[in-house]
Amino acid sequence: MNPSPPNLTAHRLLDAFLAEPSGAQFAVLVSWVLEASPAMHGMEIPRTRRLALLGEVLRDHPRQADLLERLRAIWISGNPIRLLAEAGLPAHITLLKESFERLIDRLIPRLERENDLYVLLTTLGLEEADAVWFEQLSPEAVAPWSNLLALPAPLLVAAARLVAVRVAATGVARELLELEPDTRPGGAPFLQLTSQTDQLSLDLHSDEQWTAWLALQAECHAVVTRAHDLLEHRGISTDLIYRLELIESGLLRLEELLAVASGRREGRDFAGELVRGSIRQRGIRSLARTALKRLSRKVVEHTGVTGDHYVVRDRAEWEATGRSAAGGGVLTTFTALGKYALAALPLAPLVAGLGLALNYTVSFVAMQLLHLTLASKQPAMTAAALAGALEDQDDVGEQVELVAGITRSQVMATIGNVLVTVPVSLALVALWAWARGEPMLNPETAHHTVDGTHAVLSFTIPFAALTGVFLWMSSLAAGFSANWSGYRGLPEALARHPRLIAVVGKEQAHRIGRFVEQHLSGIVGYIALGFLLGFMPVVFKFAGLPVEVRHVTLQTASLTLAAASLYVYDPGGFHWSAVAWGFAGILVIGALNFGISFALALRTAMRARDLGRPERARLWAAIRHAFRAEPRRFLWRPDA
Repeated sequence: MNPSPPNLTAHRLLDAFLAEPSGAQFAVLVSWVLEASPAMHGMEIPRTRRLALLGEVLRDHPRQADLLERLRAIWISGNPIRLLAEAGLPAHITLLKESFERLIDRLIPRLERENDLYVLLTTLGLEEADAVWFEQLSPEAVAPWSNLLALPAPLLVAAARLVAVRVAATGVARELLELEPDTRPGGAPFLQLTSQTDQLSLDLHSDEQWTAWLALQAECHAVVTRAHDLLEHRGISTDLIYRLELIESGLLRLEELLAVASGRREGRDFAGELVRGSIRQRGIRSLARTALKRLSRKVVEHTGVTGDHYVVRDRAEWEATGRSAAGGGVLTTFTALGKYALAALPLAPLVAGLGLALNYTVSFVAMQLLHLTLASKQPAMTAAALAGALEDQDDVGEQVELVAGITRSQVMATIGNVLVTVPVSLALVALWAWARGEPMLNPETAHHTVDGTHAVLSFTIPFAALTGVFLWMSSLAAGFSANWSGYRGLPEALARHPRLIAVVGKEQAHRIGRFVEQHLSGIVGYIALGFLLGFMPVVFKFAGLPVEVRHVTLQTASLTLAAASLYVYDPGGFHWSAVAWGFAGILVIGALNFGISFALALRTAMRARDLGRPERARLWAAIRHAFRAEPRRFLWRPDA
């Protein structure tokens, strides 16, 4: 059966609307037009042709007057104020609530009121191509519909007043006013926004009133800009960033409504923006993109500040890194010993996982407080510092020198960790055998460790890669905590806290504030790392996945303890090849720990700073050239 000709279909749709002039039938008319392609086919655009055809049928219809009257009634009574004031703007003033409601709306249907233009626009499933098509319609294509669909100025003004009230309420929220405590709430320009909008609405064509309104809008934008600057300095709050973006969007919508109502802007351009807004309003990812991007940038900035401490620029820093890494290696050996001691106890899996997490956390926090170095912590931190240098420095030579300082630091930290861990582990096993007359680890545990570290015949590669991800995640935790502390002004708040001063004294309160400023992010990062390394394997096993972690320094200590125990147990049957494969696995673990965490951190930092491939390509080319010319510059002690 052949489909009905387009003009016959248009006749039937208009007759159906006459029989039942409802929002549902109006939506059918709109959907029929939108079904046609908005792209050029041959010499015409099918959708534009269908719109013109509907206009021709409407013009020649015997009941044209009734149709026009009922179409106009549906259009005017369809709650256009909601469409004008809300389409494309978030409905809630908190990011979490807005995101949650958009997610629920995607999954669960909502009963909406009939004959609502806002509901119609959001349920049509429009895309960017639809907005482009609408904006590119010729005046001839729009002319038949201009008078029918034009909204009167009073409706536009009413929508503007509604937006003004909402923007003003958000602009004087306490969280925003507290960013500038010296500014009196009564002097906030947002409090004048509604009255200034009302004055303009009384005489929309007054240039004087329009100029005054634009000046007030500029003051509101200035408040938002200062708030952004203060957040960048103190620390980012995603909720506040979201509210600032909401204010800026509301100010822009307010200007558009008043401009269209006063004839200073064409309504069709504004309608195209409403279509684009309805597209954005369905998205969840785009909702928080700006707020999360700013937060990510601030997190990597804090991480980069920490990472800058791990760059070796001269001989003194090289030697200091070696000493701190040696101390870290000694402490890590005892951490590995604690791991085996906990594994030997008859503990439930949950308790054992918490015990391992506590073991790692105590050790790592001790490193932080004793200013010792754990080599695997450095890559994620130094990657953020490198991204900052790519943004701030135009001198490629300086960037290459920073990379050289990073690699020198990593080499020295790894050497200090590993080379000290091995002899200390051997000494502990020898001391145990001398005191107890038996190996430190039983043969089954020792064989499991040696075999599990094999570079090829084990899951060393995926486990080490996963550990690299955990190292990167711990660096994010450190950056988040630093941002949170900065946003709250925690060090200063502790130093001035009346109760704390009353208990410990003013001088000690200041010391506590400085301690938090210096160590909070490091401690939080190490707590996160301890939990990820110690407890997450238990979670994986609970899910039926026998996942383990492979941390280069911990695994070096574990392998040495296991190999030495096997030698004590049976010197004649000791397999040197298995241990050699194990130490080859250590090299693989180190490469994956460092490579994965560095790559993830660098990618995160560069995306947060809007740095792309050209910057990376330029840097890598310069690094390759410099490395070929002088490898020692990247791998050994600086001359000066």
